[in-house]
Amino acid sequence: MRAKNNRTRVLIPAALAWLVLSSTACSHTASQSGEPPGAVAEVTLTQITRADVSQILNLTGTIAALPNQDVRVSSLVPGRVAEMKVAEGDRVRAGHLVAQIDDRPIRDQLAQAEAAAAQARANLANATLARARNENLFERGIAARKDLEDARTQESVAAAALQQAEAALSLARLQLARTSVHSPLTGTVVKRFVNVGEQVDGTAGQAILEVADLTQVELIANVPAVYLGKLRVNRMLSLASEAFPGQSFTGRVVAIPAAVDPATNLGLIRIRIANSKGLLRLGMFLSAQAPVETHPGALVVPPQAVYRDEEGQPHVYRVEGENATAVPVQVGIESRDRVELLSGVQAGETVILSGGYGLGEKAKVKAKGQAKP
Repeated sequence: MRAKNNRTRVLIPAALAWLVLSSTACSHTASQSGEPPGAVAEVTLTQITRADVSQILNLTGTIAALPNQDVRVSSLVPGRVAEMKVAEGDRVRAGHLVAQIDDRPIRDQLAQAEAAAAQARANLANATLARARNENLFERGIAARKDLEDARTQESVAAAALQQAEAALSLARLQLARTSVHSPLTGTVVKRFVNVGEQVDGTAGQAILEVADLTQVELIANVPAVYLGKLRVNRMLSLASEAFPGQSFTGRVVAIPAAVDPATNLGLIRIRIANSKGLLRLGMFLSAQAPVETHPGALVVPPQAVYRDEEGQPHVYRVEGENATAVPVQVGIESRDRVELLSGVQAGETVILSGGYGLGEKAKVKAKGQAKP
């Protein structure tokens, strides 16, 4: 009798445990089933309207000087930099002295050239006197013809030597003048490459400084080839820079490339910008927005009203009363605040703006508001 009571005490807890597990399993199954049948989704509505829509090409590039308005200034003679007359950021005018090369070695060369020229002049003077004397003696029958011809030859040689000495003297004077380095244009010193005491080799490959005219600059930007035919020279564009938040600039398209890079299929366009205040600097990043195509009176909705299925195909939810139906659409131009719909809908139809994620092809909905179209 005692054993039977023990079995009873074991079975009762087991039954209770089965009931608890059964109840838990039912509860879990119900929680996985989603909202109960007949649930109504709350959505915000909007209307399909007609409006102009533009495709905007966002361009990013760097600021550069105008063609032939950015020059690296070099010394035309080798030597040690004796003075730098300007610093980066200084304004200079064309012809302004910007650097001085140590001219002492060239002054020595000039002195030697002057002495050589003086010697050549004296030699020519002596040769001229000798030729005149021999002509006189020849006319009197005292000097032989050969002596006269030799005197004339010596005079010609002395004259040639003088020309050579004077050319060397002119070159020495020119080299002395070249030790003073001048700016070839009016602009701003944007970079200094050497300091006082450093040696330069007197070639264009070693610049002393860079001068650029920054009163006007250009944005150089890459454009995909497919859009090049949609841009027009003289079109005005709005530009912005992260360096100047809230401030915009205006630029004009001045050049569209006739060729593209075959490796990237991109072409460089040039957008000219007035820069009288000097805010824009060479190398600075700038962005521009270029309308490349406009469709007037297009069927449009806000971007949030266009949903996409698992395959990425777009659709809208047309709403009639409390019923929402998924309608496949073809999308045209997409801008920041509107999307063009090319098929599947008509102007004036009501569609879901927000709250449509997760709805099936047909669903019951309840409008909690309607946004202005």
